[in-house]
Amino acid sequence: MDTNVVKKTSSSYEEIRMIRAAMRLILIILLIGFAFIWIIMPTNTYKQTWQPRIRAKVNTSTYFGSQGFTLLLYTFPVLLFAVLGCVYIHLGKKLDGHVHNMESDKKHGLALWKRPILVKGPLGIVSSIELTFFIMFIALLVWSFSTYLHNSFAKITPNSAAKSGEKVWESKLDSAALRLGLIGNICLAFLFFPVARGSSVLPLFGLTSEASIKYHIWLGHLVMTLFTAHGLCYIILWAVTHDISQIPYATICE
Repeated sequence: MDTNVVKKTSSSYEEIRMIRAAMRLILIILLIGFAFIWIIMPTNTYKQTWQPRIRAKVNTSTYFGSQGFTLLLYTFPVLLFAVLGCVYIHLGKKLDGHVHNMESDKKHGLALWKRPILVKGPLGIVSSIELTFFIMFIALLVWSFSTYLHNSFAKITPNSAAKSGEKVWESKLDSAALRLGLIGNICLAFLFFPVARGSSVLPLFGLTSEASIKYHIWLGHLVMTLFTAHGLCYIILWAVTHDISQIPYATICE
């Protein structure tokens, strides 16, 4: 009788491990897709082909409404990661006390990524996982801003600026100010990822709440810096073009 119970228990734990492995694969695919969307977003392909099609399908949906595109892009992925993370962690708790040597080896491999790689610096103690995500995020911001500027500046000519009643540098300043706001939106979107101790997202990436809070704070500072630069650029532009009356209107719109 005891042997049968042990066999059923082992079989149950094996099924849970398979489910968790499948969920990890799904999460990796979703994460790659999520990152790919952010990478391709500054390109003309996304703006001219992908975005109009997605807006046409989502914004007319009964479930999403007029804000469907924004919800789908900025909010839905975070909610999906959180829900899958809850299920993943719940299944993991059932395996407590029944971890085989193979899983111990995997945890040992993950522990190597969690070891501190930087001790002194503005971010304090930084592990390999944290440094990897930090570098990828900074690379995303640099790529997005440079691509936005490259594509927008290519369309600015003396003739196009004259049609708007502006000089070339004024049109470029207008474009740069707008792109600073778009880059700020990227940072703002990542602020929606929960970093509390009960977060179901952080354990999926091998991160802890204590380590992530400092990045959440720095990300908030970066958001404020980008949006401040965004506003200052527009104030300078409006002052130069004698259109300072746009400030109250812009404040209301935002």
